[in-house]
Amino acid sequence: MKVLDSPVLESVRPFISDNTVQLYQSLNEHQAFYMLDNMTLTKFRKQISNLPLLLQAFHQSPIFLIPDAVLEESCRNIPTKERYNDYYFELFKQLSEKKQLYILSMQTIYHLLEKGMTKKQRILDVMKQLALQAFRVNRDIIHNLERCELSSISDLPKLRQIILHNGNNAGERFICFFSLLLVHQYYGPAYICSDDGKGVYTMYNTFVNNESLFGILGIDDFLGFKQQYILLSYDRILQLSIQNTKLSSEEIYAFVHSSGRNESRKVIYSLDGQSFHTEIKNANLAKWIEEGKIEISF
Repeated sequence: MKVLDSPVLESVRPFISDNTVQLYQSLNEHQAFYMLDNMTLTKFRKQISNLPLLLQAFHQSPIFLIPDAVLEESCRNIPTKERYNDYYFELFKQLSEKKQLYILSMQTIYHLLEKGMTKKQRILDVMKQLALQAFRVNRDIIHNLERCELSSISDLPKLRQIILHNGNNAGERFICFFSLLLVHQYYGPAYICSDDGKGVYTMYNTFVNNESLFGILGIDDFLGFKQQYILLSYDRILQLSIQNTKLSSEEIYAFVHSSGRNESRKVIYSLDGQSFHTEIKNANLAKWIEEGKIEISF
């Protein structure tokens, strides 16, 4: 069963599309896209009053992509349609009024690749090659991938199950994998919206010197890669929201203090050109953003 067919998602189903044709047309028009994980959706839901301001950070594209594994996770967390409606209805309603919400599955990605690659076996080969590079530090996944034969679209559930692995960080794995596949098709930049250090940032660090990955993507080096694969932590989203609006000093401070950000989270940033990986208190973050002194990487 497709996740959108789940009774739990009944109330939000009208706001999310799985139409591959429409997504293909939209990607060709806008190129760039945003990938959202469950953590980001939860933060947006908790900040529904700040949502119009938060969405100012997403000015590069109207395309919001949510892997099916991420929606499955949200359904497990909130397993009844009544509770799901109470929790998420208003968020998805408001998001759909400003953005195009699409759900991504293995089949959706396959059909998108099919439009740019004539040989079906070539599509499956690329999917496997990119999976091998994306998850190369996970021995269990790599072991299973190497033994997995992909000969037709009917084999995609096997690939999906391998990537799901034990379920931990599964949503983030699909975010990274699907983003790489779309970048391979010359869409991008891919904006990865997540605070997940282990599931997203650690994987990103494995790409730094991966020349095999760059070769598959048709990218020269990591400098070219990081222009097409961009991490957006919640703190970075806050910074972009403020930069893209004309807020007074008082409004900036009020926004940051009410943002629900985790002050104990270690932020990767530069301040006046010097690199740091430390916690940032709300008052300091607001001050540094207002003064234009900080650049947040993750």
